[in-house]
Amino acid sequence: MEKGQVVKHGSGIDPTSLGVVAVLFGLLLLAYQGTEVLQQAVIAPGTAAELGIAADCRPDELEEEALSLEECQLMVSNVQIMFASSPAWYRSFKLLLATASGLAAVLSVAIGMGLVVEKRGMVSLAVPVFGLLLVLDGAGFIAALNTGPLLRAQLLGPALLWFFIHLSLFTGALAQHQQQAQDG
Repeated sequence: MEKGQVVKHGSGIDPTSLGVVAVLFGLLLLAYQGTEVLQQAVIAPGTAAELGIAADCRPDELEEEALSLEECQLMVSNVQIMFASSPAWYRSFKLLLATASGLAAVLSVAIGMGLVVEKRGMVSLAVPVFGLLLVLDGAGFIAALNTGPLLRAQLLGPALLWFFIHLSLFTGALAQHQQQAQDG
């Protein structure tokens, strides 16, 4: 401990620690949602997988990617699961949701950086941003519930994981906000 530093027991959540966690999970969420946007943009209706065309798993490509023929066929099956299990509205909704979540992730990274450098007022901004992430997670969870069983099995785990991560961040920010309000 540095000279002159005082430890306050029971003083609540450390905003710097909350900021570090917010930056870490914000960057992970941004990467995750970027992958979702790319997946929805690339795997579009009318592709070979949707049309039921057999996988083009050429031996030279399998060797280059270090895949077996079975792995290549399973990758095509994953794409077919997306088409078979998703309702007509799902793709466009998922694109919108992933874009909104990615933008909220950028906000959460900015808020986290502000918390790390202890900028005044960042905790007050963290509560609504983490709340927004919770709402977006809830929308994603409800959307996943309304897909077919195969796609639902792939989507529910990550949806719940992000929900509880953001619930933890929201709870920490809310506790810190209340502590600051009490301290005046």
